Amino acid sequence: MEIASLFDQLHTLPSIPKVAQDLILQFDNPNSSLDAVAANIEKDPVISAKILRLANSARFRGARESTSIQDAASRLGFNTLRTLVLASAVTGAFKAGPSFDLKAFWMKSFEVAGISRVIAKQTGADAETAFTSGMMHNIGELLIQTGAPDVAERFNSSAKGNTAGHVASENLRLGFGYPEVGAELARRWNLPKVIQEAIAYQARPLQSPEGSSQPTILAQAILVADALDSHGGLTDEAKAALGNPLIEKLDLDALFTALAPVIEADKAFAQLLA
Repeated sequence: MEIASLFDQLHTLPSIPKVAQDLILQFDNPNSSLDAVAANIEKDPVISAKILRLANSARFRGARESTSIQDAASRLGFNTLRTLVLASAVTGAFKAGPSFDLKAFWMKSFEVAGISRVIAKQTGADAETAFTSGMMHNIGELLIQTGAPDVAERFNSSAKGNTAGHVASENLRLGFGYPEVGAELARRWNLPKVIQEAIAYQARPLQSPEGSSQPTILAQAILVADALDSHGGLTDEAKAALGNPLIEKLDLDALFTALAPVIEADKAFAQLLA
């Protein structure tokens, strides 16, 4: 199968709402103000409801309840708003069949995103680009679920493997894996090229364009996430399992220390949006 054929089999291409696209551009504009962003959020009732729900959650709730988007935006702050708006737009664009665990899918997506952000901060790369790339790293899987349901069913019913093994299996059966599909969707959504490249080269970062750090960050984050999932979280066993040469330059002690609050926060996002 060709990737173009997969997209042709979709009845409609998943799309990000226009308001969300405008908001993403606002967040990337250094001249944007929190008030202007809040005014734009008010145009989308679904995103507005999620913003208010998060602002009034145990993690952010103050002495009183937030009843307006302006107040909620002030309470949450710019970076949290950016994360929630983007996540709401992306998660709302997809559906999946009954055999696919969509909640677990988004939990893993946010886990990789949070780890990507921490690694980027520690290595001096763009942390928000890393988070976005991490959150969207496996969206190609959702396209495969929709456009190639027979193959997807076989993956869903088989035992869970590691990320590299899953990509290899898809390549064997389809001729491509979810990284290539996700990169093509990112291209059709007109997302920045740096995000397209991070998604496309996540399973082969050493082949990424020269000077591009995001594919390596994403690949490192996926390896860390897989280790955490296989060894009970931020444990010594998980740390010991990270013997991949791609991880050698990371300070794992500092990384694991920084990850504890991050993973809990991103679980809350995933549960809110799932």
